[in-house]
Amino acid sequence: MKTHTLPAVARRRRSALALVFVLAPTLVPVSAFAQDEASTKAARARFQEGVQYYDKGQYESARAAFLQAYALRKHPAVLLNLAQSDLKSGHTMEAIKYFQQYLREATQATPAQRSDAEKGLAEARTKIGRLEISAPTGSEITVDGAVVGTAPLADPIDVEPGTHMIRAKMSDGTTDTKSATPSAGDKLRILFSSTEKPAAPPPVLAPPPTETTPPPSSSTPPELDKPPSEPIANANTETTEPPPTGSSRWTLVPGFIGLGVAVAGGATAIVFAIAKSKAQDSANTNASQITSQGGGKGTCTSTDAATQAQFGAACAQLRDNNDKVNSDATVANIGLGVGIAGAVLGTTWLIVAGVHNSKAATADKPPTTSWIRPVPIFGRDTKGLGLEGRF
Repeated sequence: MKTHTLPAVARRRRSALALVFVLAPTLVPVSAFAQDEASTKAARARFQEGVQYYDKGQYESARAAFLQAYALRKHPAVLLNLAQSDLKSGHTMEAIKYFQQYLREATQATPAQRSDAEKGLAEARTKIGRLEISAPTGSEITVDGAVVGTAPLADPIDVEPGTHMIRAKMSDGTTDTKSATPSAGDKLRILFSSTEKPAAPPPVLAPPPTETTPPPSSSTPPELDKPPSEPIANANTETTEPPPTGSSRWTLVPGFIGLGVAVAGGATAIVFAIAKSKAQDSANTNASQITSQGGGKGTCTSTDAATQAQFGAACAQLRDNNDKVNSDATVANIGLGVGIAGAVLGTTWLIVAGVHNSKAATADKPPTTSWIRPVPIFGRDTKGLGLEGRF
């Protein structure tokens, strides 16, 4: 029987999935076909369907066909096709599983086939996250509630991008839980430390004391033969204490801020007072127009259709201008109140801080020492004793 081998994925042809398993039954043990020829034929048919779907770009259908083929005949040749279909159809975690299984089981695979599987596995891992978990030896590791192994783990754990809960159950029965949120292509390290207390070190016995006192000597130590580097102070010398530090001064910034608020509030009050005046003038003009057209006090509140048709527009303008008068007056009053408050607070702070700082400046001056002493006086016509001093 003639054997047909299709090109590999690395050569960028979809028909790479059509491995020799489909058209070369000699690769599959003859005894297996003899035992169940019907299931073997069905597996071939599903495999061929998968290849056709893959060539058309219908990767989800190809995946389903290869799954059926592998369920009928668990041959390693199907795994590579199934893994490639999973990768193309977005089933990344399953693709990784089948790529790894193929690399383990396909002992007769050619170097090109193994290279295709390794490249597919590397591509799949760019779309998922990996967790490198370290824990004390013997700890049971679970990820999102599923046991993944016992520490130390041989390889990182593949997970979908997103948040995952990792739990370690230590050999002493204690547990620790951590969360990790890897993105696509990330490898995060999760470290669990042991909660067991280290054993206390054995006590160290102090060595017996040794005689360290030198024998007495009659010679004068060399350092005493040298004159002192600095003169010895006179015991009667008076020392002057440094003047006490005065109290800290207050900043004037709050006062200036208050005055700034006063200016802003006053400006707001003036601007909206002017706007209120203009709105009031417009409202008065609207009222005069209504009166000149024969309207009265209750014209704008009348429900009569003819009255509304004649005075509706003028009444709407009148109401709009009256609303502006009220809103502008409110804002102007608020601005005036804020300005007055800012002026009062700012001025008060500047006065109080100025008085405080003046007292602090006086306290910072060193105190004046008063003294008095007798002084002999010699003059042409005067001799005696006088006093001089500082007060």
